Amino acid sequence: MYFRQTVLSARAPGMALIITLIFLVLFACLAVAITASADANLTVAHNRIEGQQALAIGATGLQLVQKSLGGMSVSGASDAASFHALIRAELMADFAASNMLDADAVTTGADGVTIPTITLARADGRQGTVDLTVRASGGAADDTTVTIRSTARFGGATRSATYNMTAQRGRSVLRDYGIASKSPVQMTGNAQILGANNPAEGNVLSASYSTTNAIQLTGNILIAGDAAVVNPAGQIRKVGNVTIGGSQVVGAPEPEWPQVDIDVFKPYATNVYSGSGSGNLTLSNIRIPPNTNPNFSGNTTIYGVVYIQPPNKVTFSGNTTLIGVIVADQPAADNLTANQIKFTGNMSSSGVENLPAGAQYDGLRALTGSFLLAPGFSSQFTGNFNTVNGCMVASEFKFTGNAGGRVKGGIVNLRDSTFQLTGNARLTIDRETAVEEPAGIVSTMTLVCVSGSYSE
Repeated sequence: MYFRQTVLSARAPGMALIITLIFLVLFACLAVAITASADANLTVAHNRIEGQQALAIGATGLQLVQKSLGGMSVSGASDAASFHALIRAELMADFAASNMLDADAVTTGADGVTIPTITLARADGRQGTVDLTVRASGGAADDTTVTIRSTARFGGATRSATYNMTAQRGRSVLRDYGIASKSPVQMTGNAQILGANNPAEGNVLSASYSTTNAIQLTGNILIAGDAAVVNPAGQIRKVGNVTIGGSQVVGAPEPEWPQVDIDVFKPYATNVYSGSGSGNLTLSNIRIPPNTNPNFSGNTTIYGVVYIQPPNKVTFSGNTTLIGVIVADQPAADNLTANQIKFTGNMSSSGVENLPAGAQYDGLRALTGSFLLAPGFSSQFTGNFNTVNGCMVASEFKFTGNAGGRVKGGIVNLRDSTFQLTGNARLTIDRETAVEEPAGIVSTMTLVCVSGSYSE
């Protein structure tokens, strides 16, 4: 027993040293591990910061392009190439006013619109870059998506993000009002404006600033719907037995006024009408040259397009049957005296969809929704027209005597001139059965952001 204890005592210092060395090794390994972990954490944090900086730069690039393109009109775009041309022009115009980059370096190609690399510097002198492309995909203007792609770099980090925009059709004044005029609206005598299906179809709007009496009602007057005035200083002046079925609004929002483009109809007007001939006439797809000043005084039937070139005074004084549409070029000079379309007889009309068989009307039958498109012309009615199968747009309207009938689609006066109903004139507006997008009326298409489309 004594010998064994002596041996153990002699070996104890060596064991202690070994254990101490083991612990030293363990602590050293732990210190190395902690140091390595700290270095790794610092690297991760550094990379994360650079990544966040790259994302921020990329988001800045997206916002830069969104700001330039938001609300941009793309009404003339019909395919990706035309979208790209409009987008490039818009971006060049914006960049030309800044020193950020050379606007002429914005290019178009197979990948869309490419914006040269933009360098952004921080306050500490460190810099990041962003490359931007804009690409349109789809078909017609209202079926197109515009994708903005932003690729940003900061330090060793690269991040990409995209955001979408789309073309949105503006709300035409024809959808909200039966009668809309940039002039004062004057109604006297027993004049009435009604709605065929509901009172709101008889809404009336004046956007005139030439007089405070924007809507002037004198006599036994009836407006089935609202009476609205855009001019906040304007007023609705009522004298006599006046009934307004809806609200009376002053300071109404300025609507989007329609743009007229009759180019779709012109190719069909292949027959020149010299103005000669009287009595019973049957005409098809006619063009009336300047200064012809014809008077259709007999029983006249016209099929297809009546295309009027200014200056001209065109009068329908007999019994006229029109299966088609009347269109006119915008006069170079404003002159409502030299450019007039008068309906003094009885007019019976039907839309282009009712044209008879014949190759000369192929394609035309699909151009529905319009009856009269004549910006720059005065349009005057003294006779009855029963039903007009389409909207009417001109620069002056006068309905006198017993003039009246049903209008499918509404009436728009594009000039601060005259909109007048006198005597027993009576208009019934039918928007319920009207074509939503009439041929020859161009609704403004603008680019808007698509909520929730951001992706990284």
